[in-house]
Amino acid sequence: MTDGMTGSLVLILSSAAAAIGLFAAAQLALRPGWRAAPSTALGVFLLLSALSGVDLILDRGGVYAVAPWATGILWSTSLFLGPAILSYVVAMTGDPEAGWSPLRIARLAWPAGIALLLALPFFLLPIPTRIAIYTGVGAETDVWAGPLQLAFVALFLVTTLGYLAAAFRVMGRHVQRVRDLFSNIENRTLSWLRVLLLVMLAAWIWGAVKSGLALNVAHASWLDVAGAAVELFWTAAIGLFGLSQQPIFTPQTETPKALPAPEKYARSALPGSRQAEIAARLDQAMRADHLYRDPLLSLSALAARIGVTPNHLSQALNEHLGQSFFDYVNRWRVDEAVERIRATDEAILSIAYDVGFNSRSTFNAAVEKHAGRPPSAFRPAA
Repeated sequence: MTDGMTGSLVLILSSAAAAIGLFAAAQLALRPGWRAAPSTALGVFLLLSALSGVDLILDRGGVYAVAPWATGILWSTSLFLGPAILSYVVAMTGDPEAGWSPLRIARLAWPAGIALLLALPFFLLPIPTRIAIYTGVGAETDVWAGPLQLAFVALFLVTTLGYLAAAFRVMGRHVQRVRDLFSNIENRTLSWLRVLLLVMLAAWIWGAVKSGLALNVAHASWLDVAGAAVELFWTAAIGLFGLSQQPIFTPQTETPKALPAPEKYARSALPGSRQAEIAARLDQAMRADHLYRDPLLSLSALAARIGVTPNHLSQALNEHLGQSFFDYVNRWRVDEAVERIRATDEAILSIAYDVGFNSRSTFNAAVEKHAGRPPSAFRPAA
């Protein structure tokens, strides 16, 4: 592939990424609930992703050569990609009614703000040095271009990696929380976002390494195409999945404030005897009324059914029974499903739905976990 063809393909991919980011952000803005915290955070991330594509378009289109004063302006906005994606994760996994107060924004964005302040001296450099750092043109003759480029790459990498690490921590706590609140967690764990964060992590690390080596080491032109393609992929994927993602917590179901943090259980006045009593009442209700068959069963609904608070029920499950709400309910579902598979000729998938599961994959995974074998292994041979 010639350099001209490579440049054209990179330009096409970057243009597509910018167009998709802007289109998805516009779709969010046109929705009635665009002021909700997840929508605004996702919209900002999509706009910043689009600006990244626009930046490359301006570079490859020769705009920076004609207007060198503009070099680096759009690059500086990339420092806020990390805060934007972390804000989206925090909004999706947190209180659905929480807004974006100035204090909340400052708590999330201050590391990126410091990084931007550290990058400001770039705009005071002589124009040839700025061009050499940003585009590589003339870098071989500018003694400051190499070290300063490495410094700016490191600044971007450290800032974004810190935000990605924080996002992964928030999502890890979120998975445990939804397991304590819901009996079916499909579409609530944000597994698609975890995969895309890993893609972004790999892409940003590679981009940083490539940028750091670009002054001294030649690289295959297809790597630039691959980088632009990956950026197009994550922009399109986050736009698609983000637009279709339903709220995880709603006032009608549960909120993340429904349970205390696990460490707060240590200060609870609920004695072990009371926990045992709640567990016995819980088992009796599940056995007599088959409450687990309700696919929408939640912690608060089950607590109301047996006459205890959600906090006390959660503590009895976690401390006395050693299980999350999700695992406890699914164990009941699996027990009935296995019994019916053994004793009847009903379709296995029909049994799965009847006992409360919402999907075949979740049912298979739950049976493997709680019964040690796949569902079909319990059906007697004909």
